[in-house]
Amino acid sequence: MAADQFVLQARPPVRAFAVAAVAALVGAGLMLIPATGGWRTLLIVVGIVLIVGAAALILAALAAARRQQVTVSLDEDGYRVDGAGGVRQGQWSDVTRVTASTGRITLHQGDDERVHLVSSAGQVPELDAIAQAISARLDDNRGYQVWAG
Repeated sequence: MAADQFVLQARPPVRAFAVAAVAALVGAGLMLIPATGGWRTLLIVVGIVLIVGAAALILAALAAARRQQVTVSLDEDGYRVDGAGGVRQGQWSDVTRVTASTGRITLHQGDDERVHLVSSAGQVPELDAIAQAISARLDDNRGYQVWAG
């Protein structure tokens, strides 16, 4: 059986995009207000600061979403979960139990060690595919077979 690879991504940072859009619009609006003298310069500087801040917020939000991406690799020997918290890996023979709830799969290794796979609300089909792949890998590791009757 070939190795399976899945990618769980964070939700898009919609709130940060909305705040950045409002800040950029306010900044552009301030730059267009007709004023004279020192007020004009002040409004232009504040507008530029808001637009630059909005751009920085968008870049930070995109970088944060990218760092929260998790790659799950499953092969015949075991699993590897590579994410922002580091790499967690284990052998199928060490997995004692697998539990699942809405948006979460937990691989148990003995009584103490757990590996949690958590997905965003919109990624339930991806998590279901991971659960099916884990089930197939565990069945293969333990020698279980489907009996056609």
